[in-house]
Amino acid sequence: MYGTGKKTAADGTATSSPLQSKTTAKTAAAADPGSETPEGKVARLEARVRELEVETTKLTTEREILQRAAKYFAGQTRW
Repeated sequence: MYGTGKKTAADGTATSSPLQSKTTAKTAAAADPGSETPEGKVARLEARVRELEVETTKLTTEREILQRAAKYFAGQTRW
């Protein structure tokens, strides 16, 4: 957000630099699959599916907006 000194995405959610290393419990569990319980694995995978579904919806919406904009501006062009 403006003036906070924190990086945010267009929708206002906090983002991190791609250069920062992300070491969390999730990545630690993913690095060592033998230490993860079956219930933990299911929960982690279900959370990942939800994340991917949200991302898919967002990308589909963005693609539709871009297609409509391209169609609109193609009609406005007079070469």
